[in-house]
Amino acid sequence: MIFTIKRPKSKRFFQLSFEGFKPGGHTKLERLWKAWLGFFSSLYLYTVRKLWALSLLFVALIKYLFKLPSLAKSFIVRKLIWSRGKLGRPIATTVVISLGFIVFMFGEVLSSLTFVIDKEVNADYLTNTSPIIPKKEIATTTIPDIRKRTEPVAYKVEGGDTLSAIGEKFKVSVDALKYVNNLTDYTVLKVGQEITIPPVSGLIHTVKSGDTLSSIGSKYDVPPQAIADFNYVLDTSKLAAGTELVIPGAKVPEPILPPVYTPPAIIGPSSGGQASPSKSFCVWPTTVRIITQYFAWYHNGLDIATPWGGGMPPIFACTGGKVVRAGWDPYGLGLHVRIDHGNGYSSIYGHMSRIDVGYGQNVGRGQVIGLMGNTGRSTGPHVHFILNFNGVAQNPLNYTN
Repeated sequence: MIFTIKRPKSKRFFQLSFEGFKPGGHTKLERLWKAWLGFFSSLYLYTVRKLWALSLLFVALIKYLFKLPSLAKSFIVRKLIWSRGKLGRPIATTVVISLGFIVFMFGEVLSSLTFVIDKEVNADYLTNTSPIIPKKEIATTTIPDIRKRTEPVAYKVEGGDTLSAIGEKFKVSVDALKYVNNLTDYTVLKVGQEITIPPVSGLIHTVKSGDTLSSIGSKYDVPPQAIADFNYVLDTSKLAAGTELVIPGAKVPEPILPPVYTPPAIIGPSSGGQASPSKSFCVWPTTVRIITQYFAWYHNGLDIATPWGGGMPPIFACTGGKVVRAGWDPYGLGLHVRIDHGNGYSSIYGHMSRIDVGYGQNVGRGQVIGLMGNTGRSTGPHVHFILNFNGVAQNPLNYTN
């Protein structure tokens, strides 16, 4: 039989001893005081050492910042010497880009500073001034009767107004007023009623679906070219429905007059003539005499046309002179020629299909300068013949045979 003898465990070998961490003292209060005192002492020493290390780091950083410019300079000099100037351009580019970036990022902030912008004016400086009452002045302009209106105006009927009185006031016919405003002889005007006053010697037409310049011209006995010129119609082939067109020279009602046909007269070139304000001043500028539009205040020349389907007749210089312009006119005349005849006279030939003369060329009376055409703002083959004296349009019929 085997007997096991149990020995008591030695307290000295099997229990850890922490006597070194225990504060000394005979009583609990004394031991508690020494424990807290030791804690705060250790904390104080730790804090002092860390602050000292931080101060040494700060001093070292300050010293380094003072040395940084010289170090940077030495570094840049070494690099420049080493690269033999190759780094100069990249460095300059970097500096310029950096400055631009700074201005872009902080320019708005800098622009609000007082040394950049003027200081705002304080409104208190007005407290000691006397009040100023502005006086309203109204400038009035008297428009002469001879000035022609090109746009309709709205008019409110006043007491005692009649159609004839309104027509006399605005220099328009009673028929035009009745037609534009859908009035009759039995219409009674009311005070405050708004009526439309058409332009002088003209009517207003609202384009309907299917309307063309030719149909509108036939309705009002006005050449289509006059309607296109007066309203600056660029595309004469189509009109937008609802557009209001001013029909210059229209009368309601007015019979349709046929164009004047006369036998063509062939005119050949001849020597230049002296400019003179008489019937012998000019020759007829082409071989046809179909006048589709006469001279008027709204039309500065003659429109002389040729029938469709035939060849284009020649254009003659009405009298001798020098070509001062030959080419395209962007304002509607298309291919055109301008001739200076001297003594203030000049002539213009528009909508040509071919030009046979050049700038600076001297031409004789009746010399061929090109062919009639349909270029520019035109509704058919014709020549727009203008005769000016000192820049003012004249009636060509007073200067031609």
